[in-house]
Amino acid sequence: MAKFLISAFADEACDALEGQIKALHRNGLHCIEPRSMSGNVIKKNDEELYAIRAQLDAAGITVPSLGSPIGKFEITEDFDLHLAEFERALRACEILGTKRMRIFSFFVKQDQLAQYRDEVMRRMTVLLERADKAGVTLCHENESHIYGQNPAEVKDLLDTLPGLRGIFDAANYVRHDQDPIKGFEATADKLEYIHVKDALFSDHSMIAAGEGNGQYKEILSRVDRMTDRTIVLTVEPHLYLFDAYKKIDKLELKHNRVFNTSDDAFDYAVSALKKLLAEIGHPIVNGEG
Repeated sequence: MAKFLISAFADEACDALEGQIKALHRNGLHCIEPRSMSGNVIKKNDEELYAIRAQLDAAGITVPSLGSPIGKFEITEDFDLHLAEFERALRACEILGTKRMRIFSFFVKQDQLAQYRDEVMRRMTVLLERADKAGVTLCHENESHIYGQNPAEVKDLLDTLPGLRGIFDAANYVRHDQDPIKGFEATADKLEYIHVKDALFSDHSMIAAGEGNGQYKEILSRVDRMTDRTIVLTVEPHLYLFDAYKKIDKLELKHNRVFNTSDDAFDYAVSALKKLLAEIGHPIVNGEG
């Protein structure tokens, strides 16, 4: 039986750290996946990162993983420029006290996936070698438009790169018209943790976990049967156009439920996950299953 620990991208409740802490505490959570805190976390200098760490420590909040944007970078662009950003992400992990980092496997045009497969693996190998020296585990998230957007590519990455671990995200598979069960099976042997957001095949709109086609109840039940270790579940609501994404405007917010505030959307997404955990027999205590 797995132990499920709930974390969250709390920047979807509030861009300011103080508001993120309030949102976590309001929902009984004590873990966060830092991404944006009044700006991208990996763009912060050391002094700013130490200040963030102090606030999180004072609030009793830990960091199971850093939600970095590393790998969301065109495969045709200069890799050295991206490596400098990666070094800052490693430094952020050190200061914030986490040994995990979320990454992606580079934007590649659909008709060039085979052409750039080897270059993807080369770049990922460089990242893994540097992360290993820093004592950080890189965790790959399946995402649209990268090499790693469908189950076959994810399996290729995880099989080819021994040090790489997997993050499963059902909504990203659904929004790319891929089977989330096959995506989970491609990741299961090297599953590190799970991002929790859901979506509909019909119009690719975002929706709370358990209300879409992501098969979260089945997947969480499978995880529960296959391991007894702690599995982090990072709530990533995507139910409201939060501050960090307002200029991007890429979320498909077509769902029927209307939220008045980002806090309302965040709370609803957390409650939906807690409901799913209760349905598979995991009572919620302080954000844990």
